[in-house]
Amino acid sequence: MKKTVFAVTAIATLTLAGCIHVDADEHGRDAMYENTETALRVCGGEGRVKEVNEDGFKCID
Repeated sequence: MKKTVFAVTAIATLTLAGCIHVDADEHGRDAMYENTETALRVCGGEGRVKEVNEDGFKCID
């Protein structure tokens, strides 16, 4: 019984730990979000974006 309770507690703790999220700024927008939005506008749509990361983005030539 103790092992079962311990296992359930451990699983619940790990599940909740996965839900914790820290925003990059006070507005709730991080670099990836900002770069994705910019890439969609600059590249001309979803099908024209090659790569998006925290440092920037690349359009398909």
